Amino acid sequence: MSDEEKLNFLVNELKERIEKPESQNKDIQQPNGDFLKNYPEVTRVEVIGKNREYIRYGCSNVQVSLQDDGRTLKVFANYD
Repeated sequence: MSDEEKLNFLVNELKERIEKPESQNKDIQQPNGDFLKNYPEVTRVEVIGKNREYIRYGCSNVQVSLQDDGRTLKVFANYD
């Protein structure tokens, strides 16, 4: 898939999310193989290492993205 096709795919996904808010809870398999999983009910995000490295309460619309052929995990969380 060309870069232009990937960009068009992402633009169409964003348009759908704007036009149909219920689609914000839809999981997405992106053309480059990355995956975006939605967790709309999650209200707390924690990252655990040797200790609790990060804690955020009051989150909403949490999304987890697996990228770079499974080598990178990103967490996106909205909060007040």
